[in-house]
Amino acid sequence: MTEIKRITCGTVNCYLLESKNKAVLVDTGGAGYEEKVWAACAGKDIRLLILTHGHIDHIQNAAYLAQRASIPIAIHQKDLELIQDQFSQPLASTGIFGRALKIASERKMQKEHIQTFTPEIFLSEGDTLEPFGIQASVLELPGHTEGSIGLDVDGQAVIVGDALMHMLRPGMASIYTDRRKLRESAEKITALGERMVYFGHGTPTTNRDWACKR
Repeated sequence: MTEIKRITCGTVNCYLLESKNKAVLVDTGGAGYEEKVWAACAGKDIRLLILTHGHIDHIQNAAYLAQRASIPIAIHQKDLELIQDQFSQPLASTGIFGRALKIASERKMQKEHIQTFTPEIFLSEGDTLEPFGIQASVLELPGHTEGSIGLDVDGQAVIVGDALMHMLRPGMASIYTDRRKLRESAEKITALGERMVYFGHGTPTTNRDWACKR
């Protein structure tokens, strides 16, 4: 059984997946939270750092944490371009809150720095984390970004990155690169059935019909 530990970094969540003394870190939070994330990892046998997508608030501490833990970084290849250029996948938004979130996100992308790093592993649909000691498989969940991914953990929980968000309320992300793909990803998560859903933003909740929300 895999234990999922949520590490809050302001409005962003990172997750530490642990099983039989082995662990995988999912996302890194933004600048200023690197030591908090590292403290949560201290004493753990971390085998891999997975980035659910390439936005700055999820990858900003990747270089620091990977170097500190001496572990490889994994991401979907379609989000590789975002590491070098946060504006390579233009964002659209839904609603007043979405427009405000888009503006805030783009300001952060423009003003803040990402320390250069090179992912060593590219993940895609169905890849398993068993070689790293964790019972989980990769889900491709495009829409928020082209290469957004999630993790189906033990068939009982799903980490969705920003394919869904739990900010004002749980639902589909209000900022995205492709709304049609985002809806398809929401439907894919719904089809998993009974699961706990762990978001990139907000507290976990139970799985439901996400596509009907927007």
